[in-house]
Amino acid sequence: MNAPSFLPAILSTLMILLAGYGAWRLAIARAWGRTTDVETDALHLAVGVAAAGLLASWAHTLPTGVWAALFAAAGLYFAARAAMVRSDRDLRSGPLGRAVVCAVLVYCFLAGVGPSTLNGSTAGQYTMAGMPGMIVDKTISFPALGLLTVAGLAFYAVAELSRLSPETEPGSTSGSATAGAMETGGAPARLRVAASAGDFLAPRSVQVCRVALLVVLAYAILSKVV
Repeated sequence: MNAPSFLPAILSTLMILLAGYGAWRLAIARAWGRTTDVETDALHLAVGVAAAGLLASWAHTLPTGVWAALFAAAGLYFAARAAMVRSDRDLRSGPLGRAVVCAVLVYCFLAGVGPSTLNGSTAGQYTMAGMPGMIVDKTISFPALGLLTVAGLAFYAVAELSRLSPETEPGSTSGSATAGAMETGGAPARLRVAASAGDFLAPRSVQVCRVALLVVLAYAILSKVV
């Protein structure tokens, strides 16, 4: 896909910043007497670091197989949690969404999504590298599944954006309820428990981070397909 050569570096830097923000939330929430969704922030931390490595070589951290195994295990955990509360749509939405994100990361690492060795359009192209031969920048495995994944990520991102309602006042009771529902995947039961522990820490920022992660993952896959 033809794109500015600096775009992957910018997006990978953004992912590192989002990962750092997730780590900051985990560290500061208790000190500030705020409530935060530990699973969401921890997942954003891991996905941010992993996604950065999918876009730029300098951000590469763990081996591909290790990342795939970690996200596969996390996906199974979240899927099991969603199955345990499958009768409650509100309660299962959060774990199910996290399981989907983990499945996307597993696909990315197993299908060969990664930093391009070429500038510009990369799909199936070749470039001379001098002796001893050529560098091949291959497309990902199962490109049709990749395109379906991109479509699913786009739908997920739009759904997350639709939940960012600016109508409620931050200090009102309804505003607190809406904010808590956003951070916990719209789960009223969990919201009632969390409300007793304190206010949620910047819930809208969690939604914004999630949308950014979804868009970047979609870009990483699409850049290797077309």
